Amino acid sequence: MAAEQKQHKEEPIIIKKKKGHGGHGGHGGAWKVAYADFVTAMMAFFIVMWILGQSEQIKKQVVSYFKDPGAFSYITGKRAVPVDLNLMPKNEGEGGGGQDSGKKKDNFVFWLSNELQDSLIEKIRQQAIKDSSSASKRVEKIKEEFENFIKEQLVVKPDMKDILSSIKIEMTKEGLRIELIESSESMFFEVGSANVKPKAMELLVRIAKEIGKLPNQVDIEGHTDSRKYGTGNVYTNWELSSDRANASRRILEENGFWEGQVEKVTGYADRRLRNTGNPFDISNRRVSILVKQMSAKDFIPEEYRAGK
Repeated sequence: MAAEQKQHKEEPIIIKKKKGHGGHGGHGGAWKVAYADFVTAMMAFFIVMWILGQSEQIKKQVVSYFKDPGAFSYITGKRAVPVDLNLMPKNEGEGGGGQDSGKKKDNFVFWLSNELQDSLIEKIRQQAIKDSSSASKRVEKIKEEFENFIKEQLVVKPDMKDILSSIKIEMTKEGLRIELIESSESMFFEVGSANVKPKAMELLVRIAKEIGKLPNQVDIEGHTDSRKYGTGNVYTNWELSSDRANASRRILEENGFWEGQVEKVTGYADRRLRNTGNPFDISNRRVSILVKQMSAKDFIPEEYRAGK
């Protein structure tokens, strides 16, 4: 009896493994990698096809993004700097250098002798003067280009004669001022509202593309004549002038202005009449786009300005 129990204990234990059916057990997860590659390729294909079907403007924006992703806002997707980067004020304490760049520069200037500091700051100021001069010339060039555009359009599109003749462009102490002045036919907006007419929309798009190339900031102003709305009407010339300026801003920002280029939007109602001799003259109804002049100070890094 004891011998039988000992014999049973010494018997080897055999584990039998059953092979899976169908002969596919050796593939593992390789098919997932191949499928992922296929999906990625298809996504790239459809993106390319979508781009090919877009307008030239969108194609250029896509190209600009891949050339310099940092130039676009991650929140809105809009360009955050002007197209003409050569005229953009340079600040070493921002952008590629990170937050420590400004500190390193400050430390460097701190250890320089007073004589070297003055020399360095003077060179920076002289360069800033040159940059501001270049910026002014670029604004004047934009003025000439837009004036030439208007002359060309008068020949090519005779039906645009009235609205093109209602645009006034002039250089002022403040900067380049482009005014869309209403006529008796209400060229730019529907009577008593901020609804932009199609021809006016076309002009604003053109203006946006040109001014969006500049580093200059822009103020947009809305003006009305002294005609009042009906008695007891809550909507007044204050609202109308503000709404028209804002409607213009939206079109400009959607068609070429870089993120933050518009600094101020103001409705003046009839407080800044163009024709002071006749407050009811229709030429007092206008939208003014001011491309603000840049001074040398705008091109000097903050840490080198007076008082720093």
